[in-house]
Amino acid sequence: MNGQIVDIYSDISKSVSKIAVFGALSEGELKEILSSMIVKKYEKGEIIFKQGGSPDCINILKDGSVKLIREEEGKEQIIRICEEGECFGETALLGILPHAISAVAERESSVLQISKFAFHHLSKENPKLFSKFLLNITREICRRNYTCQKSLSREINEKNNCLTKLKNNV
Repeated sequence: MNGQIVDIYSDISKSVSKIAVFGALSEGELKEILSSMIVKKYEKGEIIFKQGGSPDCINILKDGSVKLIREEEGKEQIIRICEEGECFGETALLGILPHAISAVAERESSVLQISKFAFHHLSKENPKLFSKFLLNITREICRRNYTCQKSLSREINEKNNCLTKLKNNV
């Protein structure tokens, strides 16, 4: 894994403008945020962060694929596979909680990272930009939460239907 400061004039500036957490940002605002980020490259199987660890940055997958997993009682459960443009690890940082999951590169991946210090610095230096960026991150969290709730609701209904059928057969 290596980290390098994002060159705000590089191709990264052009490619990330399509990523949801950077939505509705002007070119200048995008460059300001990117100037406080680093890009880290991870090899397949390399751990980006570990469940229970202290969050230190918000991660945005520039390219590659990252598997989010939860380990419980020695069993590994895949929570989600992140693809290009997706944000991960942000809920732990924003909630000031340990990571509830681990993140592992599923193949060679480049991850944009903004440290908690740079994130808080942005809140003091440019509150308007910070608010826009935070709103975009919050929207992404809400979209994932909505999807999770729908999926969970379907599973609960399926289990209730199975229980009802079992009761009726007894």
